[in-house]
This record gives sequence, structure tokens and C-alpha cells, in this order.
Amino acid sequence: MTCKKDYLKKLLQPIAFPGGRALPSRILPGPMEGIMTKEFCQAMLEFDLLPAWITPFIRISRGTPRAKKLDGRLTPFRPLPIIAQIMGTYREHLAATTKILSGFDGVVGVELNCACSSNTVIRSGAGSSQLREPEWIRDTLLKMRESSAGGGIGVKIRSGFESPEELPRILEAVSAARPDWIVLHYRTGREMFRNVPDGHERLRTARRLLPDTFLFGTGDLFSAEQALEMVRETSVDGITPARGLMHNPWLIRDIEAACRGETPPERDVTPFLLRLIELVSVNPKGRHGLILEITRNIWGRESERFKALASDTRPSAMVKIISSANFEHRTSNVQY
Repeated sequence: MTCKKDYLKKLLQPIAFPGGRALPSRILPGPMEGIMTKEFCQAMLEFDLLPAWITPFIRISRGTPRAKKLDGRLTPFRPLPIIAQIMGTYREHLAATTKILSGFDGVVGVELNCACSSNTVIRSGAGSSQLREPEWIRDTLLKMRESSAGGGIGVKIRSGFESPEELPRILEAVSAARPDWIVLHYRTGREMFRNVPDGHERLRTARRLLPDTFLFGTGDLFSAEQALEMVRETSVDGITPARGLMHNPWLIRDIEAACRGETPPERDVTPFLLRLIELVSVNPKGRHGLILEITRNIWGRESERFKALASDTRPSAMVKIISSANFEHRTSNVQY
């Protein structure tokens, strides 16, 4: 896959935030709750598969977490630059947490999660349920900015809670807080993982309404081809592939290569999976289900390799099955 368009090369440029902090790239991993474990993060770091992190949300409930606890939550993501994502319903605690997080070395910004669509989160009034009150999001971002010790303040949203027709009102309120960035997942909260044929149109609407706001697009980014297509068709400033990293851990590096006009090389995922098994096995709290989740995405639920893996999750058995698979992740060559 090759691309020579200047607007795609801009994805490789840094993003500057207040206080001299910056991200090295505009292609970032979308946060994945339950997947971005200590072991997953370590494997991604060891294989040099990403330039920075957006963390899975840190849930802020009826109190402000202690600095030591928050610092511990960020340990798996160091030493790369970090956007720390927080979620909750108590504005004063979100602001106080922002003050603590923004004071840590390596944290370049704090992001408010108003996009999580799990039923548990929605019932609590957090995540995407807050899209029903855009003014709450605006006021919370303003309070977070006021409390910040430096760095950027951003927000992750969806195109609406019930309907994408809600998007203009949401964007009007959110933009009034002048966030340093907005991450827009083009599905609504209610759409969950359903197919959305007009996803790019929703991103184009956001681009038209917010021409001067730094806008990340996300949603169904499983290949470099799909990522570059999103940028080309919607004019977003950056992208945050998430689940695609389970299909291909090298996805971000493949997108970067395509933006440089290079053809992403073929990948052998076996060493990555073997290292992940090793890391999970030495951790008493390691979760072997993580290996199954990732290999299911790579090979498919109906593949013989995945079925064999699911039938015997002993580390020694998993190592044998994966080693014999000799699986290579191949990327298509598409001219841009």
C-alpha cells in the first residue's frame, strides 16, 4: 500500500499542547478496556508497535483517587507519552483527578470519556449516557481545564446517544469549552457494534461544523487501507484504531508506513503471541482469556488453530499450537 498525499503525511506530525507538551504522532491506539492489560502493554512496547498511548478509562466515582493509585494505573504505559482517560459523573472529582494526572511526568493530556456504551456504564449515568446532556460535558471540560497543571484537555464522544441527529447540539456545546482535541466514534451509544453505513458521513458533518478543532476519527479501523480511506473521505486530523490492533498488532506501524509511501511488510505474529503468553503466565493474576481474544480476532472463531487453542489453555499447549501455526499477517497493496 502506498500513499504520497501530503494530507496523509500530516498524520505523522506531532501535536503540540499547552505547557510545551506534545504527542509524537496523530495515529494513536484507541483505548480498549480489558485488553490493554499490563502484559499486552509490555508486549506492545517491547515490539515497538506504537508511538504513544490513550489509556482505558480510569473510573472516578464518589471520591478523588490518591495520587499513588493513579500513578500506578499509568505504570504499564510508560515510558511513552500518555493521554490519561477518565470517566465519571462527579465534576469536582473529575477536575481534581485531572489536576493530579496532569502533574505526572509523561502525561501530555487528560481526556474525558463520554463514549463508553456498556450497559453498566450507561446505567450509572457515565460514558455515552452523558451525550444526553451536552452542557454537562462542556462545563466539566471547563472545570478540568481550570484544574489542569498543564498539557491538553480533550474528550471522546459518539455521534449521539440515540441518533446521529444529536451530533450538532453535542458539538456546539463541547466546542464551547475549546478542547484541545475531540475523538469522535461515528456510532451512537445505542448502536454499539452494529454496522453503520454512513459512518464517514457523520465524521464529515463533524468536520464541517468544527473546521478549526483538532478532530480524531475512529470506528472500524482494521487495516491501513481503511484508516487512510477515513482520513481521505472525512478530513479528520488524526485516527485512533482500537479493535484493529487485535487483528494486527502492527496496524499503527503499517498505517505510518503507508503514509510515508511505503508498502507495509508481511508480518509474522507468532513471536508477539509467544511473548504475550510468557508474560501472562508469569503473572499470578494473568488472564489467558486475553490470548484467546486476540487470536480469535487474528485467526477467526471458526479456524482450526483457534479451536485448538480454546480447547487447551495451558501455557505449554498454547505455545505448541501457536508455534506450529506459523501465521503471517499479510497486508494488501493498495495505491492511494
